[in-house]
Amino acid sequence: MSGEKVNKDLGAAPFLENGAVPTGSKPQNDAPQAGFTDNQWYCHQARQTAFFTAFSLERSNRAAVEKIAADLARLAPQLNTGFIGARPAEPLTKEIIGAICDVKTVDDLSGYPQDWDLSGDEIFDTPDLPLFRIKAVVRRDGPDENGHASCILVISTHALLEGADAILLSRSRTVPRGMVTAKPNKTPLLQRLRFSVTAALLVPVQMLAAYFLSARTPDVSYRGIALERGRLRRVASAMGLSQRSLIFALVTYALNNGGKGFSRRKISAIYTDLDAASDRQTNDEFFQFRLIDLKLDYESDFAIFAKNVHSAIAEIESRDVTKTQAFINAMFATHRRVSRFLPFMYTPRFFRFTAGYDLSLSLMPPQLLAGEMTRGLMEPIYCGTFHPGMNLCVFAPGKTHITINLSLHARLVPHVEKIEALLEEIDPS
Repeated sequence: MSGEKVNKDLGAAPFLENGAVPTGSKPQNDAPQAGFTDNQWYCHQARQTAFFTAFSLERSNRAAVEKIAADLARLAPQLNTGFIGARPAEPLTKEIIGAICDVKTVDDLSGYPQDWDLSGDEIFDTPDLPLFRIKAVVRRDGPDENGHASCILVISTHALLEGADAILLSRSRTVPRGMVTAKPNKTPLLQRLRFSVTAALLVPVQMLAAYFLSARTPDVSYRGIALERGRLRRVASAMGLSQRSLIFALVTYALNNGGKGFSRRKISAIYTDLDAASDRQTNDEFFQFRLIDLKLDYESDFAIFAKNVHSAIAEIESRDVTKTQAFINAMFATHRRVSRFLPFMYTPRFFRFTAGYDLSLSLMPPQLLAGEMTRGLMEPIYCGTFHPGMNLCVFAPGKTHITINLSLHARLVPHVEKIEALLEEIDPS
């Protein structure tokens, strides 16, 4: 079976054996990622990663880690594309699998998952290897008091993996990419044209803003918190809120640090809708998530602020939730076209530009571990995304816990401890 046929079956652009696409599908000057959609292109150029990490009851070894890599490439075939020498129709070779896996022995696991380097530099700096890695750290003296014998990390360019994929892969299920393109873009044609024109006009403005406002060097680091779902459910019910509104409010309020973190008046956030079942698909042919603009009125009283968050989400979801994503689609498409003529303008600093957004908030559907892929893994499950210039928060629910996965600028990191302190304050039991 040819590589072209495999990718048509997956609902993606057809790839040749070198990972590029046939002439006429996409220009070749950004090969081997020429087959990427515009959103994929942005995620990869921005060096944004997606990750899944959890502790294991078992002592991992290289053979087990390499099996995970081979199984991942089989269940999510898009992972076998986008790099020099890719052969999408064939399994990854033993040599390639060995090069993307790493196992280390450590004395203590207590620093994990925060000790993982989620920048994924090796993914982006080795163009002849697949765009994902599997890593494990193994406790030298066997399981600790929590039963943790190892910690496993799956990390990929976000261009190839998203939250909907993690849900399926954690259950050892195939990622059905063909289902994504079955949903047509329902954004009205005139609206798309208007967004395209606006995007073209904004490109030079965004270029200047990125030069003056983006961080000169990356200063984002990761923090992870695990909270009991039962406790969050109880507190949300007592406050008359949804659990989503409560956790969004907890994180945003704590990081805002009394108005010193983001704003004393209004916090500009991006809410990521991961409802793949929605019929209002406005994203491109690959991703299932949808970005929604969310403005949150800040109040010093947490109860009032939490109700503001709840009301803001309800209001935006009662209206057209497609506009933000449609406009972002137009921006990414325009920047990709311009980058082919002015590549020197698209520096790492440009891709660290956040367009004025203070924070991105994403709630994943519950993850249920099942099957060979996640054998031996235990909750809590830490799953999220890492961007070198943005503040990101991904909430990953499991059966018993929900993890808060934070990628934050250095100035905000000291306020992470306030999240649990705030929960303790409103629920001291």
